[in-house]
Amino acid sequence: MRARLEEADHILLIRLRSLGDSILTLPLIEALHRWRTGLKLSILIESPFSPVFDHHPALHEVIVLRNKKAPAASGLTRLQGLLRVRRRRFPAVLNLHGGTTSLIFALASGAPLRIGQETYRLSRCYNARIPASSLVWGRAHLHTVEHQLTLMRWLGLPVAPEISPRIHVADDARVRMEARLGSAGLRPGAYILIQPTATLFTKQWPEENFAQLADRLSQAFDLPVVFSAGPGETETSRRIELAAHQRHHYWSDLDLEGLFALIEGCRLFIGNDSGPTHAAAALNKPIVVIWGSSDFDVWHPWNARHESIRSALPCMPCPGYSCAVYGKPRCILDISVEPVFQASARMLKDRGQATLSPILVSPEIS
Repeated sequence: MRARLEEADHILLIRLRSLGDSILTLPLIEALHRWRTGLKLSILIESPFSPVFDHHPALHEVIVLRNKKAPAASGLTRLQGLLRVRRRRFPAVLNLHGGTTSLIFALASGAPLRIGQETYRLSRCYNARIPASSLVWGRAHLHTVEHQLTLMRWLGLPVAPEISPRIHVADDARVRMEARLGSAGLRPGAYILIQPTATLFTKQWPEENFAQLADRLSQAFDLPVVFSAGPGETETSRRIELAAHQRHHYWSDLDLEGLFALIEGCRLFIGNDSGPTHAAAALNKPIVVIWGSSDFDVWHPWNARHESIRSALPCMPCPGYSCAVYGKPRCILDISVEPVFQASARMLKDRGQATLSPILVSPEIS
């Protein structure tokens, strides 16, 4: 199979969705590009996540599919996308998503080489099947980046150990953000950015804790604090603002390019296990991450300077859709403000030291 891949001059990667997964695909793109700099790489992605890839120098084309919740101008319909993929006549396609929709696009491409995981649904539709990642790597605990790089490992292709996800911020987004920062009396490199939201309640630290943390940090370091949130997350920002005693900035109207530019300019990023936290890692920012129910081994910030504050409950990790053990997610709720403040203070005081192992905060189990 390696010989067939080496003959291909163009590969289509199918990712489709999720901010975190999209960002953690970037090391694979970089590894493929380093392997063969002349290899054309295209990616198929849904519109909300295309800014992750839009300005990446290793990509030949970003094919953007319209998301159901996005406006009509945001990308191609499914039918238009299928026709676009078919017309491109890709010699090889690598499905990184594994669902039914991505399989349909892989088959519609007509690519002679269709690569997928043996564990995928209807895996027999792929004529090159990658064994389970744990078998390829020889260990059970793998980070998502390593899982994405399984193709490289399986085929014995080179991967630099320091390879990291890197987001390339659009110049116009950077200019717009600098103007907005200036109008708010803020300067690049001189503010703390906090993203207080997460996709699951078992991963989201309480709003009152974020409010206390922001108050303490702004007083201790004389730095303004900006809270960012998505358009549908304004209620979280409102509750934090009501709980805070100091004046902070609350921005929940940014598109993804604007968020990347805002993260790029911060001195410290603080957040839960979330897509924006992975974006901060991909923008090479110092990070303090407050950990909840998800698997730290699989999802921690990759090759980034960070401190992770997490509990050590025996039920961790879990799927996170509910708390079957305690009724409420003690893993995230029992983390107090003090260890997060201390971790943030260390990161602000010492910009050169990397802390890649988590700080464990063990709540008393009743």
